[in-house]
Amino acid sequence: MSPDEQAVAGALTAITRRARILVAAEALAWGLAAAAISAIAAPFVAALVLALRIRATRRKALVSAIERVHRDARNVFVTADELLRGVLAAKPFVRQRVFQRAAIEARTVDRRSVVSASKFVTAMVVAGAAWLIVSTAAVWRPVKELARRSISTQTSSVDSSRSGEMHVTVTLTPPAYTGLPAGSTRDPSEVSSVEGTTASVLIDTRAASVTVEHEGITRSLSRDGQGRFVDRVELRKTGFYAIDTETGQRRVIPVVVSPDALPSVRVTVPGRDLAYAAAGQRVDFEVSAADDFGLRALALEYTKVSGSGEQFSFRDGQIPLTLAKSNDREWRGRATQSLAGLELGEGDMLVYRAVATDSRPGDGAAHSDAFFIEITRLAAAAGDAFTVPQEETRYALSQQMLIIKTDRLDQQRATMAAGDVREAALNLAVEQRMIRAELVFMLGGAIEDEDVEAEQSSELQAGRLQNRGQRDLRAATIAMSQAEKLLTGASTREALTAERAAVAALQRAFARDRYILRAISSRTALDAARRLTGSLGGATSWRREQPMAQPNRRAALLQDLLSGIGALGSDASAAAPGRAATLAREALRIDPNSSVLRRAAADLQRIADAWSTTSVEARTAAVDAVSGAVAAETARALAAPTLAPPFAAPSLAGEFADALRTGGSK
Repeated sequence: MSPDEQAVAGALTAITRRARILVAAEALAWGLAAAAISAIAAPFVAALVLALRIRATRRKALVSAIERVHRDARNVFVTADELLRGVLAAKPFVRQRVFQRAAIEARTVDRRSVVSASKFVTAMVVAGAAWLIVSTAAVWRPVKELARRSISTQTSSVDSSRSGEMHVTVTLTPPAYTGLPAGSTRDPSEVSSVEGTTASVLIDTRAASVTVEHEGITRSLSRDGQGRFVDRVELRKTGFYAIDTETGQRRVIPVVVSPDALPSVRVTVPGRDLAYAAAGQRVDFEVSAADDFGLRALALEYTKVSGSGEQFSFRDGQIPLTLAKSNDREWRGRATQSLAGLELGEGDMLVYRAVATDSRPGDGAAHSDAFFIEITRLAAAAGDAFTVPQEETRYALSQQMLIIKTDRLDQQRATMAAGDVREAALNLAVEQRMIRAELVFMLGGAIEDEDVEAEQSSELQAGRLQNRGQRDLRAATIAMSQAEKLLTGASTREALTAERAAVAALQRAFARDRYILRAISSRTALDAARRLTGSLGGATSWRREQPMAQPNRRAALLQDLLSGIGALGSDASAAAPGRAATLAREALRIDPNSSVLRRAAADLQRIADAWSTTSVEARTAAVDAVSGAVAAETARALAAPTLAPPFAAPSLAGEFADALRTGGSK
């Protein structure tokens, strides 16, 4: 390495070292500032600042910074850096000339202007101010505590005589099918149970009126014969139960609901797809199922598929199982079935799956993976039975099968909830869209002109010029589209009419007296004579616009919560306990499924309940602990990646931005 190269490399190394030292010092300063509020949050803040600022210390970024400060260099540092890293290759005399110029410019580089210490100084000022405020608050805290105690002493007797203490008793009664015992808890910090549990709430208070909130619904309670406020709710999802009285008493109880999982079921034998040359076979089946609370039924269902094209026929049935029950939660079933007894013929297929139903009321059924047994002559070359290769295990969607499913849904909709009918109809609409897409794809997306093909073909029957194959195909696709729209609107009866019209059109198109023309692809040749021609009057400069980052709503809500908790530590007013309970409710509103926020809400409620009987030091320590936990959760939310906001028309984003920038027509 020549002396000029050593001089340039040394200058770049020194600037890189200065940048990394300043970034590390800046992160440490911000950590000290955060430590003034919470010692637990300090390392998270320091790590976050370091992760955000470390990019500025990369070699490429620093070289670009040198070029911005020393504009007379004219990219000589960029070229020299690429030569040093081997990214760029040059002839020896060119390399020597570049490093001579770079070495001269390197002697005039001001490192302080390239890597400024202003951000580090700002962080140190903020840290010093934060610690000064904390120290001042610690000096004046005893004086404020004496004043607060004198005020609370005067008001405590009035409040206690007027409202007294509030006690909450929660009795949980799980659903009968679970077999779980009922339980009662007095003043619980959290309520946990299975989905469908009934919670009876008794509230003892001297307040004249009580208002409760659960699952976003607020209502007033009335007293029972013993003078207590009584409420009864069904626990369906994780959230909270909040109590408010007209005297200012507040209680927030986190509610954790565990859903009843569907049974796990699978076919263990054969557990694979099979093909036989003939139907004179007997097949052994074994299935197993398990559930967390108990099983009600276990069955082996099948669908027999016969026919081809759009002439498929389907028949459902069950293969009887001999059940062996280890207990109410684990069952096994066995069966031996003759394929001849199911009347399977050449080309027929038997699709089977196990279905397990748990003990919950309603539809608690789970299905295993589906396997099939096919009767085909292809199996004769491989033996009596063989596993079908993976590429041949794909199933074809059938319009006729969709009609059967829609007809079943239409018959069952009177006994189903409106939401379940709508969801099932939407799933059928997706299947209809897939069937239509496969038909169009099979035809290549375009059909050759029929009149031209008919005139040139000698294979058409009499009346060849009256071929309506293309018209029938178009009618089928239009009927499929209409059926999809009707299924999206849950109009199953009207959708059946459109689906049957599509099948009729397909059967006409695929009938033997129709001639379905082959699909062709069209190609466009490029005109080489027109390359690099045209007017450049409309050409403009272009710069990539960075998409705006999506607001991190969770982080913003957590920051507001953290601000409220920080203000709670220095609050000596009589309304402070109510504010603590309100903060507990807001923590659960942000995310009731977060264990950190549920624990923070429970701690805030305990602080509110014991506010008047706890010393200032103990209360401050408890608030700091909650603040540290929420600060850590906030740091994780800030570090989480966010998605770019969707644009209404992504394909027009560039055109629209260019028109606005150049002042074109809008």
